Amino acid sequence: MNDVRQQRKEETRARIAAAAMELFAERGFEKVSVVEIATAAGVTEKTVFNHFATKEDLVYSGDQAFEAALLEAVRSRAPGASVLDAVRDFLLHTYARGAQPRAATLAAMLASSAALRVREREILARYAERLRDLIAASSGAPPGDLRPTVAAQALIAVHQAVIAGYREGLLAGEPAAALDRRMRTAAEEAFGLLAGGLAGWP
Repeated sequence: MNDVRQQRKEETRARIAAAAMELFAERGFEKVSVVEIATAAGVTEKTVFNHFATKEDLVYSGDQAFEAALLEAVRSRAPGASVLDAVRDFLLHTYARGAQPRAATLAAMLASSAALRVREREILARYAERLRDLIAASSGAPPGDLRPTVAAQALIAVHQAVIAGYREGLLAGEPAAALDRRMRTAAEEAFGLLAGGLAGWP
């Protein structure tokens, strides 16, 4: 019974997120109300907020799953592999799948919405904090050791720069295949730049 309830909950969440993105794509993030999203998804406004704390979170419905996968990649890294190795491999694998179908829509929405840009910075900061905590715990870093913070923020900064580059390319009309290749190369170069200082630690 619990499995069925959880499945229905996930289906409702996905339906709400899909309805929201469709409306945002048509009219822009700022011009769509939560009531309209609820109506399009066939749920109440309260149900929307039961699944998403804010309107902005409707745009980032997959951020928690991404965070969990990133942290798991670090936890399950092979013996002898560094956190840099684990994060680089995880992100490069993610980038290799290419820009998602809704990436161009998201790029346009972010370009026109300060609220979304603020929310994305908050999400990226949370990734860095969770990664920092994991690095500190796995390395046995003593209190006051700044290395877990520096390492986590540097790694997430690469991801932030890569997605920013993707969006700039999409908005400029760069062909998807060329953009995918260019940004993957840029990511590899950025991780290479970090490797001199972070490789092997922890």
